[in-house]
Amino acid sequence: MELLRIWERTFRELGMDATVIASDAQPFAPAFALAERQVIVPRVLAPEFVPRMLAICAANDVRWVIPTIDTELPILARERGKFEAAGVNVMVSDIETIEIASDKRRTHDWFVSQGFPTFEQRTPEAALADPDWQYPCFAKPADGSRSVGAARIGSRDDLEIRYKSGLHANDVVESLGHGVEVTVDAYVSINTGKCLCVVPRRRLEVRDGEVSKGKTIEAPEIVDLVRRVVEALPGARGTICVQMFWDPETHAMQLMEINPRFGGGYPLTDAAGAKFARWFIEEDTGLEVTAHEAWTRDLVMLRYDQSVFLRG
Repeated sequence: MELLRIWERTFRELGMDATVIASDAQPFAPAFALAERQVIVPRVLAPEFVPRMLAICAANDVRWVIPTIDTELPILARERGKFEAAGVNVMVSDIETIEIASDKRRTHDWFVSQGFPTFEQRTPEAALADPDWQYPCFAKPADGSRSVGAARIGSRDDLEIRYKSGLHANDVVESLGHGVEVTVDAYVSINTGKCLCVVPRRRLEVRDGEVSKGKTIEAPEIVDLVRRVVEALPGARGTICVQMFWDPETHAMQLMEINPRFGGGYPLTDAAGAKFARWFIEEDTGLEVTAHEAWTRDLVMLRYDQSVFLRG
């Protein structure tokens, strides 16, 4: 819902007479209900999803499509050419980056191949067979999101019970992170591929896999590392969200995940002055690009629930 308001405000600030149209497969998302206009679309894996989206774009003179969930990314990345042919710019990275980010095994292997600091990772079978594997550790689905199915594993017996249940065959097992968890928002130019801004924000409290309390932090080593990461990704563009652990005392870093889309905590980055939505529009329309790195450090975000009421 906050992201919806950010785009609406951005259009107003740029003096554009534009409307945000929310699309969803069902009508009960708060952001969908509060948008000025709404359209119901097929589920993203349905064969009619892309044709329906293209028809909506044509009928409503849509110029930009902004995906916000992981399952949309590979579909829209593969079909971006069809949207571009219709005059629509989709804020999505190339399919190579989407594939790296969508599977935690590929993400880990890519970090290692590029020489970036990350965790030790094993399959459950390999961890169980390794007498030197360290516990406690962490297990999670290789293709999961929002921490669904993730769990701290206290001992070898715990891992064996989890794995032999048959419910977690697609797990990866990782060493524990050290320090504090940090999510980093990076904006990559859609025209040059250069990283124009990096904003690290410490996750102070998490609920249902998304940050509920966070703070922007000053950490030059994080900014430097994430800038190198996103510029090394093949065809990264727009917003890239990187998750990692960082030790404030030793400055050691361990990269964890890549999300090539707006993260749930992005409103904190926007409130700190890093206006990714504005910069995307400026780049795509030929306006002067106002990207900068003078965002506000030590800005704290505290979230609360808000109700939405519908009739009928």
